[in-house]
Amino acid sequence: MGELGIPDTTAVSSMVAPVRLNTLPPLNSIATDGYGYQLGVARDGTVWEWGSRPGYVRETQVPRALRGLSGISQVTTLQKYSFGLGSDGSVKAWMKDQKSGDSSQPISVKGLRNIVQLQSASDYICALDSAGSVWRFTVNTSDNQLHFSVPVRIQGLPALKQISTQHAYDAYGVDRSGKVWKWSSIQASSGTEKLYVKPVSIQPSLQVQNVYASIGYMLLVSRQGEVWMYDGKPGRSAVKVKGLQRIVSASAGDTHRLAVDAKGQVYGWGANNWNEVGVPRNAGDGMEYAPVPIQRPITIRINGSLLPASFPAVNKNNSIIVPVKSIAKQLGGSLEATTTQEGTAYRLQYGQTTVTFRPGSAEAAIQGRSMALSGPVSMINGAVMVPSSLFKQLGCQVDWNPSLAELSIQGK
Repeated sequence: MGELGIPDTTAVSSMVAPVRLNTLPPLNSIATDGYGYQLGVARDGTVWEWGSRPGYVRETQVPRALRGLSGISQVTTLQKYSFGLGSDGSVKAWMKDQKSGDSSQPISVKGLRNIVQLQSASDYICALDSAGSVWRFTVNTSDNQLHFSVPVRIQGLPALKQISTQHAYDAYGVDRSGKVWKWSSIQASSGTEKLYVKPVSIQPSLQVQNVYASIGYMLLVSRQGEVWMYDGKPGRSAVKVKGLQRIVSASAGDTHRLAVDAKGQVYGWGANNWNEVGVPRNAGDGMEYAPVPIQRPITIRINGSLLPASFPAVNKNNSIIVPVKSIAKQLGGSLEATTTQEGTAYRLQYGQTTVTFRPGSAEAAIQGRSMALSGPVSMINGAVMVPSSLFKQLGCQVDWNPSLAELSIQGK
């Protein structure tokens, strides 16, 4: 769970629903290295990091701002290095100490101007400039310092508006007419500082807005908002993903995929052994063969402030199930577990009121008096979850706003 950047979840292996990182400011873009480390660009141009700490098993870095970075519009990151695109079209780079997890002071990458997009894979970086040209350079470290090759322009490509890379040999781009191109095995021309490639057109009949590459396949988002999958094999055509429309962005993982529509609804499909699709794993093979909408993130406010919970609320049959320990703590209460011959029981202390309940039961006892709950107590991702209506029965004001997906609890 270190990759989520959430504290107090080291004994948990997956999450069944989105969890809000309350300490992150509003972000314009995010990037991941594919191994649990994330970067985000805030609206003020600062860069934030969170997720897995290098060299530490199951430890996490909670969100924090990186020093020395401002005026950034986009980021991309590898396991050891990260790059930021300045609002002026410049490129900055920094590296991460693999022992401490701290980032070095950013330095400028020379030889690049008017850059509008960055992509990284392995130890090389592609940069797209405002004229539609693609530049390529490599990065390495020695003596604890970053070293770059001289950025060179890739010759033979049409003017592109978007690029996507997955590994050091294959890259993809969309030209201004909506045609997708693939190029690979880049070779330097002898005696020059130019790279020559022979791009291949992919699915020329399809007008594409963006392409998202992964290992062995790619996602194509058309100008009409449809999603197509293409495995790149000769003689094969792209296959339309059914059930998706008005898609504006997508992400292609190794074994699962995500897409976002114009209303902000996220859909996932593919391998879901660790809930990576965004829904609970099914009891069968763990696969989601068709896109499914993931639960909309639920915001919880306690006495007007965001709940700093490590576990998400879940909407089950229009009943909002919440992490009772986190909420009790914010209300000034406490939750304790006791073990009896009948199994584990929990005692919630809120002011002068004591509530006891057991996992799996839809009943609780307030001051020894039995009462029915709107749903059973459950254990989700290691957290004790109860219907939010329990706090209403304790005298709190509980309000649910379905349009905002926001739950508000006001203490008595």
